[in-house]
Amino acid sequence: MGKNTTTDVTLYEIEKNSYLLDTPGFQSIDIYEIPSKDLANFFLEFREYLKNCEFVSCLHLKEENCGVLNALKNGKISNKRYENFVKIYNDLKYEEEHKW
Repeated sequence: MGKNTTTDVTLYEIEKNSYLLDTPGFQSIDIYEIPSKDLANFFLEFREYLKNCEFVSCLHLKEENCGVLNALKNGKISNKRYENFVKIYNDLKYEEEHKW
């Protein structure tokens, strides 16, 4: 009682060839199939800054010459979104390290 329940299936286009499906029966989404090293690619507002990272292996956490961290410092990425990125990254990394 008191829960909003989806009764119809709705497909939302997020961007070209990227969709979100809202369907009955799901209360959460499991993202543990995303490798932690690839997470930044799923943050749309990070994409234009990824090419500015000095190293291809940049994790966007504490590296020098990181395009994402520079954009964060210059106010081009919100602190809240970056905090969410770090939290999700840490969750994914933990799951990877404790998978078996």
